[in-house]
Amino acid sequence: MEQPTTRVAALIGDLVASRQATDRPGLQRGMESVFETVDGLVGGNPVFTIGDEFQARFPTITQALEATLQLHLRASHLTRLRIGIGWGELVAEDPERSPYGQDGPCWWRAREAIEALDQAPRGRPVKVRTVIRTDSSFDAILNGYLLLRDTVLDGFDQVDTEIAIGLLDGLNQTELASRLAINKSSVSRRAHAHGILALMDASDLRPFTIPARS
Repeated sequence: MEQPTTRVAALIGDLVASRQATDRPGLQRGMESVFETVDGLVGGNPVFTIGDEFQARFPTITQALEATLQLHLRASHLTRLRIGIGWGELVAEDPERSPYGQDGPCWWRAREAIEALDQAPRGRPVKVRTVIRTDSSFDAILNGYLLLRDTVLDGFDQVDTEIAIGLLDGLNQTELASRLAINKSSVSRRAHAHGILALMDASDLRPFTIPARS
């Protein structure tokens, strides 16, 4: 069924090394719970499609980037994720076949983006977990931000991750200390020294749009 052409941010992700998981059904159930939480916070309706691949769709790049942060943090106790985002036209959609029946440059670029994660230079530690393709000059800026963001995430332990999630959920440092059963001073030290507050500030993105080509 043809629909009017519109531009969206398509997201394709997968679970790293999921085939080695001892309880793959349990892993997928855990991820489905993460998807529900992220959908409630950001939207996009993340869902598994084939195997351990999942997809989501957002009306703006800002929402897609926020969703990737939420997904990486909230899935960290389960698995590591790889995510590609593609911005562009959604040419066709069949609502009777969700999440299938969609086509267009947004999905082609999302596929190119996630495949780019397999092309890191040899000998260089792979920190980046997220790549975006917009077919515009903004790609270098956006992917530079994602590289730095994902490098910070790569250095988190589980306590750092829980602090970041709590801050995203609107908790203050006193509430976080009570939740995690640690001193408030420990929360403050980690938030500053481990880059958690910097991550929060950098991720407080204003609406970001790619101008349409004339």
